[in-house]
Amino acid sequence: MLNPDRRRAQRIPLQQAVSVVIGNDGHEAPAITDNFSSAGVLLYADQLIPEGSEAGLLLALPRMEETEAKRVWCFGKVLRVEKELREGKFGVAVAFQRYQVLSQA
Repeated sequence: MLNPDRRRAQRIPLQQAVSVVIGNDGHEAPAITDNFSSAGVLLYADQLIPEGSEAGLLLALPRMEETEAKRVWCFGKVLRVEKELREGKFGVAVAFQRYQVLSQA
């Protein structure tokens, strides 16, 4: 039997407020993350971020097992927008194209 969950990486629950930088003009949209993996993030944004848009966000990843807490700048493309609103917010799946771990300051 095939696994209906075709994700490339394990999802980890992570609820935190973020600002999503959309496109090259620096426009920001407030959002709350739902879960993330090394491949992408699912978040709920206050405004519609169209499918195919470029998006950047800063995630504060918690300490996990043998790794320290990290701040990571993530850049990717909106892969999917959920059709139904959740508590007035748009569900947005962003597939990471690249990310950079930032130094702890």
